[in-house]
Parts: sequence; structure tokens; C-alpha cells
Amino acid sequence: MSYKIEKISAQNYAGYLALVKRSLWGNLLLPDEWRDDIWGGVVSKKNQVIGGWVGVYRGNKKFVRLVAKSVYFDAYPIFASEELANKYQTLLIESMRAWAREEQIVMFNLTHWVRGLQLPDLNIEHNATFLLPLQESSEAQWKLVESKQRNIVRKGEKNGVEVRALTGEEAIAELPTLQLLREQTQQHAIKKNANASMLMKSDNFFANLLRHTDATLFIGSVEGKPATVAVMIVSGETAYYYSGGSDYELNRQTGSSAYVIWRAIEHYREREDVKYMDLGGVPVKPEPTHPAYGVYAFKRSFGGEYMEFDAGTIVINKFKYGVLKFLLKQRKLLRLFSKSL
Repeated sequence: MSYKIEKISAQNYAGYLALVKRSLWGNLLLPDEWRDDIWGGVVSKKNQVIGGWVGVYRGNKKFVRLVAKSVYFDAYPIFASEELANKYQTLLIESMRAWAREEQIVMFNLTHWVRGLQLPDLNIEHNATFLLPLQESSEAQWKLVESKQRNIVRKGEKNGVEVRALTGEEAIAELPTLQLLREQTQQHAIKKNANASMLMKSDNFFANLLRHTDATLFIGSVEGKPATVAVMIVSGETAYYYSGGSDYELNRQTGSSAYVIWRAIEHYREREDVKYMDLGGVPVKPEPTHPAYGVYAFKRSFGGEYMEFDAGTIVINKFKYGVLKFLLKQRKLLRLFSKSL
């Protein structure tokens, strides 16, 4: 056999990460070192990893795992070339389905960070983003920004918004600020749309993210008061806007959000290994009356290319998946499961 399909392990993980770093989209939330909650498979030829599909366990806690054990992927399968993907991707996925059935995994969940090619058998969820190419010069980058947004960026500079780019332990020390502004943003969104949702991840989640991935926390402050926060993660050739928030009134008065995003763009434009910025999820071609149209217009204004993509779930165990969907509709149980999925 000229190729070998095997489970991801501590021994072949570095080889898979090397592929990730050469890809456009990357594998967003995977840590830079092996961890026991990593799950997936790789294809190797002559002991060299040429492809793989890797995610992390969710819902693997006691009791919850009976109906909710799943693997979350934030990337489609990654291969060294399109030719290799065409040749081995189906075989890899078939092997992973078989492993999943043996391990009583209920589903593969493709998160809203998945970009690129589509897979068969998805329960489709339609999403969109703006992909911003990073230019060689600041002047060329500035020309991509809509004129109205340029004025708001200038407003932020004029109002003395101070932006810090923090990593590692310095960023972790600012988690209370991140969580506070994320909570405020969610509450403001709910006032406009009762169905609005924003995943309120734990401090531990963000600490691991900031400690074990190429993540940066940008904080924009006005006279020492935090106004806007943004978490950016680099994977492959792309910097992703992962999460953020702002003090609504302070941002409106000072233009802090636009200024923070512009400074983040400039920050990554200076990195030779980063070619694009993905500004994160937006509604699919919303009308101006859509509750989240403002988010759509804000992200569009920086000049990125609008791109639609599909994510969703691949069901491994239909019965348990049906039970899980029923349970998640019960509001009293939703909080318990959402912390484990």
C-alpha cells in the first residue's frame, strides 16, 4: 500500500500541524502541542503526513457523553494538494466514520469557522464572511476601506483610543475585561433581537486559547477605560476575528471598534506569514431591516471579499442525535448541555 490512514496521535500531530501552517484557512482552534482531547485522522505516504482531518472532543463528560459525544471541527480536511485531496479524502472520511461508530461518537460538528470546500452528507447551515487580503503597503490597505469607515477610524485616533496587542499571560490577565465587554455586547444585541445568541465561553477556554494558539487580544481604551476588545487567531495564512465586544456608548462616542480593527489589520499586515484577515461570521446577504445588518455593514466596510460557506453536522448515530436535538429544546437542560458541547 502506497499510503496509510491512521488516527491522529502525539507522534504524527506535528506533521499535521506543518500542513495546517501551509494552508490558506488553517485549523483554527487546534493547540500548538498535542492534547488528549484531539481527535481525527491523517493520511501518510513514506512516513510523511500528506493530509488529515482533525478536531476536538466535545460532550465527553460523564452522563452527557451518552447522547452528546461529538467531535468539533473548525476546518474541512486539509491536504498538501488538491490532487491528493481528490485521491484520499473520501477514504479518510470513511475510516473516520468507522472509528466514530466504534467509539460511540454521535456526530461530527463543523463549526461556523469552517471555510473552503464542502463535504457530502452535511445538515447544512448557511454562513458568510468577509475575507480581507492584506496589502503590501498601508496606503493600499487604506484605499480598501469605505470612506464612511475611514472617517470613524480617524475619529478613533482623534479621540485618543489607545490600542494594546497582548499575548500569553499578559492577555490572560485581561480576561475580566474581555468577558465584561462580550457580555455587554450580547445584552445590547438581545435588546434588538430576542433570538440573538453569543457563545459565552469560560475564562478557562480563553486562557487555553491565548496560551496554546497564535492568538492576540486587542484592547482599545479611552482615558484608561476599556472600550473595545477583539480576539484574533492566526491559523494557516489567515488571521481570524474570533470574538470581541465593546462598550456601546463609549464606542459610539469615540469610534473605538473601527480603530481597533484597523490597528489589528495593520498589525497582521506586517507579518509575512499572514496573507488574509477573516472578519468572522455575518448574516447571508441580509436586508437593511435585519437585526444584525449593522454587523454585516461594519465588517463589509473594511474592503474584504464577501464569501458564503456551509457548515453543519455529519450524523454518525441517528438515534442518539435525535435524542440530543430533543433535549436541547428543553430550556432547563440547555445550559447543562451547552457547557459540554
